[in-house]
Amino acid sequence: MLNTLANHGYIPHSGRQISPSQIENAFTNFLNIEVGFAAAAKSFAKAWGNDTFDLDDLNTPDILQHIASLTRDDYTSHNPQLEPNLLRIERLMADSPTSFINVDSIAKSRLRVESESIPNELSKNQMNAALFEAAMVLVMMSDHSPNAESNPPVSAYQGPKDRIQTWFEQERFPTEFGWRPSARTIKLADLNPAIDGIIESMERQDNNGRVAQRFSED
Repeated sequence: MLNTLANHGYIPHSGRQISPSQIENAFTNFLNIEVGFAAAAKSFAKAWGNDTFDLDDLNTPDILQHIASLTRDDYTSHNPQLEPNLLRIERLMADSPTSFINVDSIAKSRLRVESESIPNELSKNQMNAALFEAAMVLVMMSDHSPNAESNPPVSAYQGPKDRIQTWFEQERFPTEFGWRPSARTIKLADLNPAIDGIIESMERQDNNGRVAQRFSED
């Protein structure tokens, strides 16, 4: 998301000396999402120990960077600067038999990438971040961002593949495929039904019960 905002110039295009307030402004004034979505950026700046940070700093493990990404290979000392992996993105697309990425397909993708990272496992905080990111994709790329207050069905959370693939591969907003910022302000709570749906779908699709066990321990 931050790389995309920089590519469009909503935060410094250079990707350097970015402040949390600049991210807050981009989120609220352009994307029309509530300021709470910028909390991770504030936490990162605090952990980094500076008032600003560079986009390259986001590759630092265990702050925002985590294994089992939908779009990037796992961080290693030999591969610290991670770019989108086109093969990972193709597999994400292939996990859905329709022209949309939805709750079930992204749950399948999450199970797959976590399996590919074995023996390494996501920590609880990393798992929460991964689920948040997955839900954000479905909410951000949908035509009508579901409002949690209206109790939307899980089927409401989906995004067209062409939008998501363009966003992930080229790190830009896919306006040519009809994407526009949400007409209403997206709230953090709007992601909760999608997150719950992804967890439930992961549990259904998991053949060894590891997912249910992990969430029962929380």
